[in-house]
Amino acid sequence: MKKSTTIDTFFKIKNVEVSTSDVSSNPSVSVDVDHENSKNRPIKSLRLDIKEGFDINSLERDPEIRPPIWEYPPEKCDEVRRTYIKAGPFQIMLSRYRKSKEAHSHAHPRLNAFTINGFRSWKKVRGKNCAFLAHIGDDINSPHRNAEKAVADLMNQPTHIGRRFANFTSQEIADNRLRLKTSIEGIRWLAFQACPFRGHNESKTSINRGNFLELLSFITSDNDKVAEVLDKAPRNATYTSPTTQKQVLHVLGNKVRNMIHEEIGDAKFSVIVDKARDESKKEQMLIVLRFVDKDGYAQERFFGLIHVKDIAALTLKEGIFSILSNYSLDVQSICGQGYDGASNMRGQWNGLQALILSECPYAYYVHCFAHRLQLALVAASREVIRVHQFFTKLNSIINIIGASCKRNDQLKAAQAANIAHLLEIDELESGK
Repeated sequence: MKKSTTIDTFFKIKNVEVSTSDVSSNPSVSVDVDHENSKNRPIKSLRLDIKEGFDINSLERDPEIRPPIWEYPPEKCDEVRRTYIKAGPFQIMLSRYRKSKEAHSHAHPRLNAFTINGFRSWKKVRGKNCAFLAHIGDDINSPHRNAEKAVADLMNQPTHIGRRFANFTSQEIADNRLRLKTSIEGIRWLAFQACPFRGHNESKTSINRGNFLELLSFITSDNDKVAEVLDKAPRNATYTSPTTQKQVLHVLGNKVRNMIHEEIGDAKFSVIVDKARDESKKEQMLIVLRFVDKDGYAQERFFGLIHVKDIAALTLKEGIFSILSNYSLDVQSICGQGYDGASNMRGQWNGLQALILSECPYAYYVHCFAHRLQLALVAASREVIRVHQFFTKLNSIINIIGASCKRNDQLKAAQAANIAHLLEIDELESGK
C-alpha cells in the first residue's frame, strides 16, 4: 500500500553556503546556525535599511522581518517583487521560529493568513476541506488565481508597456503623435462648435458615420501624410474610438475649468443650477458660475454637467460642493444662488437653497428669471385660445414628423436587407 503524503514532504531543508570572506567583507551578512539540526547550515541574512538607500542585491529573505513591499520606493516595487519571485521559497530555521503562543493576535486572522499574519492551522490541510484549496478557490477569478496571473504578467517583462515603448522607433513615435494630434484637433473643433460626435451608424459601409469620423475623413482627403498614418495605424492605436474621444474631452474640460478658476481668483461668485433628465433617463445637473471679472464686467461661465443619482436637495448640494472643491473653488465664496421654483430647490427648510445657506451665510437665493419668464409665457399662452391651439397643433405635428422619420428609417433598413439578400442570391446563382 502506497504511503500517504504528509505535509512535511513539501518542505525540504536547503543549504546555503556563505564563505568567510563574504562575512568579513559584508557586515550585513550574519550567520545563524540551527544547533538542533546541523552545525554546518548557515543562513545568509541580508537586512535592508530603506532610509539609507535601496540595493536590489540586499534583500531580507525572512518573511517575518523583511519590510513590506509598499515601504519601498514606488518605482522599485516591481523590481523587488521580481527578485523575491526569482529567489524562490525561503526555509526558516526552527530554532529561530517563534512559538505559536508568541504570535500576535489580529482582529481578522483568516483574512491575512496567507499574506501577512502567517498560517498555522496544519490540521486543516488534509481532505476536501483543505484550507489551501479553499484559499485557491474554484472560481477562475478568485483572489489567489488573480494573484497568479499578476505574477505571470510581472515576470513576462518583454511584454511590459515600458519595454514596448523602448522598442518604438522615432518614426513610429512621430506617426502616433500625428494620429493623436489629428484626433485632438477634430475633437476640439467639434466641441467648440457644440456639435455632436457620434453617428447612428459608424460602420465603414455607412453613408454618414457621424461628425467626428466624417471630419477625419475630410482631413485625410486633403492631407496625404495624415491619410497614410491613419491607414496603417494598428487597431489598438487609432485614437478614434469613443473612449479616446471622451478622454480628450475630459482633459479639455479640466483645462477650461482651471481657466475659469484663474479668472475668478479669490473673488465671490454665484451658482446657477438646473437639472434635467437625458435620453437614458439619468438625472443631470448643470452648473453655471456668475462672477465679476477683474475689469468689472459680469460674466457667466458654464462650469460642468454632472450625473446625480436623484434630485434630492442633499444629493444636489453634495454634487455642487464636490465639483467646486475638485477645482479648488472655496464654497465659502458663494454669495448667491439661483434655481427654479421646485420645492426641492427653493424649499425654506430642506430645499437646496436652505442647505447651502446654512453653510454659506451670504449665498442668498434668487428665483431664476429665465424660469420666471417661462412660467409667465406658459400662463399667458393658456389664456389666449389661438396661442394655445397653435402650440397644441405644433406639438402634434412634431410627433407626426418623429413617427414618420422612424418609419422611414425602418423602411430603409428593410430595403437594405432586401438588397443584400438579392445580391447574395445572384452570387449563388452565378456561382452555379
